[in-house]
Order: sequence, then structure tokens, then C-alpha cells
Amino acid sequence: MQKPAQIRAIAKTAPYQPRRVVFAALATITLLTTLLWSQGVRAADNAVNINEDPAVQQEVADFIQNLADKALTTLNQKEYTLMDQENRFREILLEGFNVSYIGKISLGRHRKEATSQQLNSYFTLFPDYLVKIYTSRLTKLDTREVQVKTVLPNGKRDMYVRTKVIDGEQKSYDVDWRVRPEKEKAGYKIIDVKIEGISMARTQRDDFTSRISASGIAGLMTYMQAIVEGRIAVPEDDKVTTPSPEKEAS
Repeated sequence: MQKPAQIRAIAKTAPYQPRRVVFAALATITLLTTLLWSQGVRAADNAVNINEDPAVQQEVADFIQNLADKALTTLNQKEYTLMDQENRFREILLEGFNVSYIGKISLGRHRKEATSQQLNSYFTLFPDYLVKIYTSRLTKLDTREVQVKTVLPNGKRDMYVRTKVIDGEQKSYDVDWRVRPEKEKAGYKIIDVKIEGISMARTQRDDFTSRISASGIAGLMTYMQAIVEGRIAVPEDDKVTTPSPEKEAS
């Protein structure tokens, strides 16, 4: 039979045993959580970015090839009028290009200087302006073939699709299409085109910046409107030619 002193000792130590069990369980859970979290971090670090997925790269290559084939078909339709070509290129532009994004980077930091009304007018006018610019310039090129060569990741999402463009004299030059997956729906959009390393988006932005410096955003809008309405010709090069009121009225 246990002595009273022994009973009191057991009574004192018994309530503390569940606490030890709880502490041990919490320590185990904490350790397991830490291990699982670290494994998740390593898995995330080792995960392949979307632009490194061969299946995605093939989709993007097909996207560019199909778009280029449509453009070439339009250019080779000799019976098409200029208006027919512009209408067709407008469809291709809206299908394949992120026009809103290109419009934003073309305006650059000057977006902060523009009024809400000017921005609304600018983004309404910009797609028609691009159609006029690219229709005019593409119709002057004797492009016969566009060959997709490779797809290169750029950052975590973007891809450059390198193509070889061949003209009627069998001369070739490199054209890189910067493509970005759309976030809200399946598909891809072009956000820039580099011809022999020269970015069309950057060239457009530099042109707009020069025009804004010369005559303000209102002057840029006047120029774009004149291009869209055909009151001045599309420049053959990247030199800034601000239209005078007399030329616009003729």
C-alpha cells in the first residue's frame, strides 16, 4: 500500500503529463509543416515557367506562322484595293496584337500629361493609325515567305519567336515577334516586333515622344488623325514630319 507522501507526489506530477504530450505534438506538427513548406518552395523554384514549356512554345510558333500566312495571303491578293487590304489587316491586327498595350507603351510617360478626353481619343484612334502605318509599309515590301525558326523564353511569361523573312530577291532578314500569353483567356498576343534587332514599339514611342516635344499631345493627335484620314502620307522612314495646317487641308 502506497504511503501518503507517495500519493501526494503522484498527484502533483500527474496533471503535468498531458501538457508534455501537447507540447510534443505541437513540436511534431511544426516540424512537419516546416518540412512540407520547404519542399513546396523547392518545387516552386524548380517549376518550369510557362514560356519554357515545349507544348506552349509550339503553340506560339504555330500562332505566329498562321498569322504571317494570313498577312502574306492578303499581300498577294493583287485584286485587293488599298481599302480591302486595310480592312483585312485590321482583322489581323486585332486578332494577333495587344493593341491597347502597344498604345500605352507608345505614349510612354506622356500618358500622365494627357487629359482623360485626350486619352480616350488617343486609344480610339490608335488602332486605325497602326492599320494605316503597317498597311502602307507592308504593301511596299516584296515578302514571299516567313519561316519560324525558334522560340526563346523572355522573362517568366513572354517569348520571342524568331522568324526568317524572305523577299522576292531571295534576300532574308530576321524578324523577332515578342508574344505574351493572355491572362484572362487562352491565347497569345504580340506586344512587339523586332526587325534586325530594331524594336518597332520603341521606334514608335521615340517618334511619338519627338512629336509631343515639338507640338504637344494635341499636335500628336492632329498628326495621327491626318494619317488615318489620308490627308498626309505615311512617312517612309522614322523622321518626324509634323504636318502644317495647309498640308492637312489639301
